[in-house]
Amino acid sequence: MSDHVLLAGISTRALAQSAIKAGYRVTSLDFFGDSDQPSDARVLSLVRDLHLPPTLLNLAEAASTLAGGVDTIVVESGLENEPAFFALLPPEKMLGNTLESIRGVRDPGQLKAALTGTGMQFPNTYTHGMALPKSGRYLRKDLTHSGGMGVTEWDPNRPLLEGEIVQEFIEGELSSACFIADGKKAILLGISRQFAGEKALGAPPYAWCGNVTIPGPVPAQGEIEEALQALVSAFGLVGLNGIDFIIQDGIPWLIEVNPRPPASFELYEKASGINAFQLHKNACLGSLPDILPATSGFTCYGKGILYTEKDVRLGDTSSWGRQAIADIPHSREEIPTGAPVCTLLAQGTSPEACWQRILVKTDWLRSTYLTR
Repeated sequence: MSDHVLLAGISTRALAQSAIKAGYRVTSLDFFGDSDQPSDARVLSLVRDLHLPPTLLNLAEAASTLAGGVDTIVVESGLENEPAFFALLPPEKMLGNTLESIRGVRDPGQLKAALTGTGMQFPNTYTHGMALPKSGRYLRKDLTHSGGMGVTEWDPNRPLLEGEIVQEFIEGELSSACFIADGKKAILLGISRQFAGEKALGAPPYAWCGNVTIPGPVPAQGEIEEALQALVSAFGLVGLNGIDFIIQDGIPWLIEVNPRPPASFELYEKASGINAFQLHKNACLGSLPDILPATSGFTCYGKGILYTEKDVRLGDTSSWGRQAIADIPHSREEIPTGAPVCTLLAQGTSPEACWQRILVKTDWLRSTYLTR
């Protein structure tokens, strides 16, 4: 009988689909319990099923009540920022990075030291208790949030709180890399252009709202792969991970490390036919593939996250799945202002063409379903 896996995070749909395809039994626990979660999985939503407010602590406590009935547990989006998750769950069942590794990549001093000698730079970053900058453009970031939530322009008149950092703003092209690791070695799955705070998708300022794969080698790819190897060596990262970075004048600047399966992994499943969950599990257990399947050099794959700019009650969403839409809310579900509505999927012959298709689909969905 196949292993029974518990997936827990803010949104688990994509990895649940991957795990089901790989033949695992799945319990999928997240905030939303979207209607396109796999029918073969046991799906639990904090809000819909457990009638709890959507907080990371509630997610951790709910996961702890399910841990006894599964073989392995995978931490997903956001939950890596909730230390209670690791305190509540049996460590022998955890399939992913340790709390020590996660704390390491959240420490700006350790990150900067790990990148020394690589071609990737790290912005000036300040933590609680340090002397803070008086001028220049900086961002305040709350480390208990993910996906760009909790990021604001730095106001020197507001004190920096515990768990927050102030980071130099780097102008350039926002990008991300998805990779697998076995604690010693990193293998790049791909590099994508990343989008954040896009008004066309209703995204709050700095909030993550999509990725589009970039086919073939990209500028500074050698430096990026060198940095990934340095990060894995320094922090013992395992499984699927991601980094966000800025390309400025051909130089990559690391913004943050995501020490869990990043949202972009499903784009590489489409591009090369890999099974991301199986890769994640194998890598966590110390096994990396000798070679990855080649990706298409002619097609870019993208996803955009549509946010609502007002409170809405949706109508019938049962046809959305036929429109290359994912993370689909249930029919007649209420979506509060500023919350994500769904994921829009597209492909194109270039990153620009792919993203344009996402924007066209955004306009159609908003005018058809979000005007009520």
